[in-house]
Amino acid sequence: MILSAKQLCKKFSSPHTVELLRGIDLQIAAGESIAITGRSGEGKTTLLHILGTLEPFDSGKLIIAGKPIESVNSAQLRNQFLGFVFQSFNLLEDFSVLDNVLMPARIARTNPSPEHGLRLLAKVGLEQRADFPAKLLSGGERQRAAIARALCNSPKILFADEPTGNLDRAHATAIGQLLFDIAHTENMTLILVTHDQELAGRCHRTYALSNGILVG
Repeated sequence: MILSAKQLCKKFSSPHTVELLRGIDLQIAAGESIAITGRSGEGKTTLLHILGTLEPFDSGKLIIAGKPIESVNSAQLRNQFLGFVFQSFNLLEDFSVLDNVLMPARIARTNPSPEHGLRLLAKVGLEQRADFPAKLLSGGERQRAAIARALCNSPKILFADEPTGNLDRAHATAIGQLLFDIAHTENMTLILVTHDQELAGRCHRTYALSNGILVG
């Protein structure tokens, strides 16, 4: 299994204690695509962030690529194995598209080459926008740039949080197709949170998060 979650729990205590996640169990094989659905406020993004080591859990166990996740190794394993695509794109607006794409490698201090970034932009059809400031891109182009950025460190798992949520239907369909094409071509595991039932239906498995429990 590329990812194994066992009895993950998460509580928030302000102003009252809320048990948002109650014993999440999830086993995901390499190359699988998984959708997590559910109503707003159920904790889907929190779960995705926990699985992606962006947020700590209170109890349970998380293993990624055979390595138990702990506070001391989460950043290193995140840089090594994981990529992220967000609903709001999270691009650095005044930086070029190419600089945005190469940012994860620079954070990991792996001295990335511009040619590497251009190859990634070619995968998403944006090589002609490499020198554009990110703020000049359309919504669909921004999400393509964000996908290219997510691929920068050759992740084993690609996490996508409502990746089509800010796009119209035509662009949402194109971005969804791109995500699945790349996951298939690169043999990556895809874990996405979405309200889009059409997008969820393309995954190997779909789960619903309700009252802190993952049902699938």
